[in-house]
Amino acid sequence: MRKIGQLTFHASHNYGSVLQAYALSKELQILGHETEFINLRPQSQKEVYKVIKESDVGIHKLFRYLIYPALKKRYNHFERFINDVLPITKKEYASTQELTIEHFDYDTYICGGDQIWNPVCQDFETAYYLQFLDATNGAKKISYSPSLGKTEFDEDVLCKIEKWVQNFDAISVREPRGADIIQKLTDKIVHTVCDPVLLLDKREWEKLAVKPKYKKPYILVYFLENNHGSRELIEYLREVTGYDVVIFNEYIRDFIKLYHKAYSASPEEFVGLFMNASLVYTNSFHGTVFSTIFERPFISAIAADQENAVNNNDSRKIDYLKKIGLDNRLYTTGKPDKEFLLQIDYSEARKEIEDFKKESLNYLMNALQ
Repeated sequence: MRKIGQLTFHASHNYGSVLQAYALSKELQILGHETEFINLRPQSQKEVYKVIKESDVGIHKLFRYLIYPALKKRYNHFERFINDVLPITKKEYASTQELTIEHFDYDTYICGGDQIWNPVCQDFETAYYLQFLDATNGAKKISYSPSLGKTEFDEDVLCKIEKWVQNFDAISVREPRGADIIQKLTDKIVHTVCDPVLLLDKREWEKLAVKPKYKKPYILVYFLENNHGSRELIEYLREVTGYDVVIFNEYIRDFIKLYHKAYSASPEEFVGLFMNASLVYTNSFHGTVFSTIFERPFISAIAADQENAVNNNDSRKIDYLKKIGLDNRLYTTGKPDKEFLLQIDYSEARKEIEDFKKESLNYLMNALQ
């Protein structure tokens, strides 16, 4: 049994972030290890997830005050999940610098998943590359499924990453394109592994899930503002299926529509909503992955012009869906017919997902030996 210190964006108020953190820690516990997250919560990250932010102005700020009770409830759900469900250190740390003066007794460190290896992320810290550890530290250093978040970096950033990855004993990343970037910077083998949410068995997700209150079939809509992909299809999907619409994201133009608003959903309710959806419409990587875990009909929106899309992070969805043979569910433009939308054959994808999980678990188990 190993005593493991984990580092990831475990405290982001983002469903994908906290659930991938939950998944990896749970899998490590199932494997018989003692593990906890080093509770790194930089102020830059806390600012991003305030209920009302300084960047909220004008009508957008007024709208957030209008739905404040739901947003505050969601905020409290995330804080509860982070502090009561995830295993975290009692002490909270605000920076990499604070970690350098701490005397941890872990025999293993695991970094990942999520975009913790993206140095241009707003809440990035070099701690996610274990830069707080002394060069003489003998603990095993492993990365499991971190993402670079992008496919292009300038030379200065690449030089830093090259230096940071040298101390790792085992390296894996989430995307093939990320693996290609890292492989050019190190002599060590760089593995591509599945996201932690896929690593965890479906039955574990079913235990965590809270069943939704909606009785009728519904289309689950989950879009992230910093991702590409059109969300103009909602009304068409509602009309062609006759289903209700449940939305997570607080868009002003959707507020007056007769949609069910899941603004206050907890991480457990998030899982339950995916598990029971009749159709999923998303531009989120984790939204796409959860759709496949529960074998739901879905379409995953991406930029129509992949070559010229600014800050394009669609590669995560594209690579994953190609890997499991469901890249026909990627959506750019047009109006898919009802039969395509609601009928999806998971027989081959199920095998590919299972093989991907086995390969990834083998990497993790070997790295921990």
